[in-house]
Amino acid sequence: MYRLIKFLLISLLLMGGISGDAAADVNSIFELEIVPLSEIAKNPSAYDSTMAYRKISVIGNVSEINKSFVSIVQDGYELKVDCTNDKLFAGFNVGDGIKLTGQFIYDSMGTSIFYPKYVLHYPIQRIDDVNITDIISNPNMFNGKYVRVTGNITEIKPTMGEYIVELSNGENQQSLRVFYYGATEVKAGDLVTVTGLINGGNLYSEQMGKKRPPLSLSTFIPGFTCFWTIFIFGLLVIYMKHE
Repeated sequence: MYRLIKFLLISLLLMGGISGDAAADVNSIFELEIVPLSEIAKNPSAYDSTMAYRKISVIGNVSEINKSFVSIVQDGYELKVDCTNDKLFAGFNVGDGIKLTGQFIYDSMGTSIFYPKYVLHYPIQRIDDVNITDIISNPNMFNGKYVRVTGNITEIKPTMGEYIVELSNGENQQSLRVFYYGATEVKAGDLVTVTGLINGGNLYSEQMGKKRPPLSLSTFIPGFTCFWTIFIFGLLVIYMKHE
C-alpha cells in the first residue's frame, strides 16, 4: 500500500511538471530566422527586403554607436543598423552582445542598412516580477530585456492585428504601454500578468492573461479538489488502518 501511495504522489507531481514545461514552451515573436552576418555579406540580395517584405534576425556585438547608425560585428563581418529611433538602443554600449529583428535593405551602389523592429540584449536577459514603476522611472535599465509584470488595465484599444494596452500598478497616474498581438478576452479593469520585451519604453507582449492564484494540483488536473482529494484521502485512511 505504501508503494501504491508513493507511486500515485510521484505520478501527480510528474503530471504537474510536464504541464508546467508545456506552458513555458512559447515561440518568440521577436526572433525569426537568424542569419549570420557572413551570409548577408556574401549574398546580400537574397536577404534584401526592398521589393519583398521580409524580416530576419541577426546577432553580433556593438562596435560603434553614433547619431547616424549603429554598427555590429560578427566573425569579422560588419552590418550598419539604422538608429533613427534611438530609444531602441537605450542602455546599449560598445562591446555589448545584441540581437536585432527587422528588415535588411540592400544598396548595391551605397551603404546597405538594417532597419530594426526589435532590439534585444544577447544572450537573452529575463527579469521576472518587475514593478511597473521601476520600468517607467529607469527605462534604460530594462531596455532590450524580457520582463514579467503585473498590473491593472486602465485602457485597451484594438487596432490592426494588435491591442494597445495601458497598464498601471495603481500606485500613481503613470502607466506602461503594452502592445499585444493576437486575440485576448481581457478588458479594462482586469488585473493581468504580462510577459514580453521592453524596447523603446514600450512592452511588447508575448503572453498576457488575468492574474491567477498560486498554482495547485487542480491547475494541472481539473476536478482534483473534489474527486482526487476524496480518492487520495481514502487511500491514506486504508494505509493508516493497516499500520
